[in-house]
Amino acid sequence: MNFEKISNKLVEFFLIPLLVISICGSISLLPTLLQLVPNKAILCFIGLLILAYVGYSLLRVKEKFFRIPNKIKKPLLIIFICITLIWQFMLVKALSGEFGWDPHTLICYVIGKSIAVHDKFYFSFYPNNFLLLVIEKIFKTVFFIKTPSKLIFALNILNIVIIDLSAYLLFVATKNLFNRKAAWCTLLFYWVLYIVWPFVVIPYSDNWSILIGTLFLLIYSKNQNFNNFFLTLCFGIVTAFALLMKPSTVIFIIAMVITKIFFSLQRKRKIKVSKLFKIIVSFGLGFVILYSPVKTYQQYNNIVTIESDKKMPITHFIAMGMSGNGSYNANDVTKNINIKNPKKRNKYNIKLIRERLSQMGLGGYVKFLVQKQINNTADGSFGWANEGKYLYDPFVKNLNKIEKHIRILFMHKNANQNYLIADTNISGYKFFPQIVWVVALLFMLLASIGASFETIQLLKYTIVGGFIFLLLFEGGRSRYLIQFLPYLFTLAGLGLNKLIILKSKS
Repeated sequence: MNFEKISNKLVEFFLIPLLVISICGSISLLPTLLQLVPNKAILCFIGLLILAYVGYSLLRVKEKFFRIPNKIKKPLLIIFICITLIWQFMLVKALSGEFGWDPHTLICYVIGKSIAVHDKFYFSFYPNNFLLLVIEKIFKTVFFIKTPSKLIFALNILNIVIIDLSAYLLFVATKNLFNRKAAWCTLLFYWVLYIVWPFVVIPYSDNWSILIGTLFLLIYSKNQNFNNFFLTLCFGIVTAFALLMKPSTVIFIIAMVITKIFFSLQRKRKIKVSKLFKIIVSFGLGFVILYSPVKTYQQYNNIVTIESDKKMPITHFIAMGMSGNGSYNANDVTKNINIKNPKKRNKYNIKLIRERLSQMGLGGYVKFLVQKQINNTADGSFGWANEGKYLYDPFVKNLNKIEKHIRILFMHKNANQNYLIADTNISGYKFFPQIVWVVALLFMLLASIGASFETIQLLKYTIVGGFIFLLLFEGGRSRYLIQFLPYLFTLAGLGLNKLIILKSKS
């Protein structure tokens, strides 16, 4: 029995249809976004496409003439990195400002600002954000930060470090797991779709989740057979950090266990009890080193009061994920808050799930899931400005010309309030990252079809797990997809590399 093929057929049974749905949804957004693009930008884009085509044609004819000498590759890379860093710092200066939802609540707690009535029990409802609160609190204390605006600026600088470090780690991991070309292709998608966009100005767990994903891939690339005690220990530490920061990121570990079981059966390897014991001990030790102290401190901390009986149950997020477009439902949240007894709260959500399933019926629920997959994955801007008061009222008033253009690009005047607010459509330019995202999804599909070796199956299982998680729980917008971007970009990079190889052979 070929367990490798069985495993691959199983994961492709889910992945291929979900990717096709995402591609169709992404393409369907393009005509609407195209109408909003400024005319000059369209002409510039056409000009760039023509230049790219001419350059590619010349490159194929006179490859040796256009080859970049090895001596200047490193200086060019350093210049490119410096330009990227300058751009990121300008984004922070031009866009850092007030924001709403969860990051706002965290800043209020960290700085000691007055908390809204409905946020007084925030960490009792959502204790998973406690570690992020502790990190921000330590950051504030170490750098002697006293005002909310300075704290936000500092945390956004930290975002640059997290995002850029993740880029480097992702490159190293992909190079170790596959090859250098695949690593550069992966980094290209990461740079175009994430690094140069203003995700650096929102201090929240999204960027941390990208770092978690790249750390998982890096450690796995160096310790695929779990022979190294120290690296397995590190695996346990990162898993604990993932569970404390963003529990859904541990889907990678579940995917890894599934692939390891299938490939162990395929190779007919007998698992040695002594080796399994060493893996469990080293991994468990690493997990406990971080998880236990944080959980103990969470219970007896002096920052916030956490009442465990107020915690939102898993069933709440499942029920919420079945309403409207599958996203946040304020009515569901209010109802859950008003039910004081945890058991009654859980029963209420189970009843809600049954009612919503009954109302939709099987066919209606399948249709709902198809639409939700589009809502979860189609938007190439990853939900920029789709939250209530996502980003508004930037702090800095004096900007240079480039920074002013950045602000015009990503923000617009609010019709009802006298301040700038994040622009959902990015001043008409959202069309361009959307095209790149469509291309990335197509390359993911190309990489997925036929490839069945262990590492690529691990990527496929992780992505399927991420998609299913967002379908079953609260989702409805592509911001939740950010936590799975290291795996999505890697698969897209492999698809691009596969196309390059096929082209070179033809």
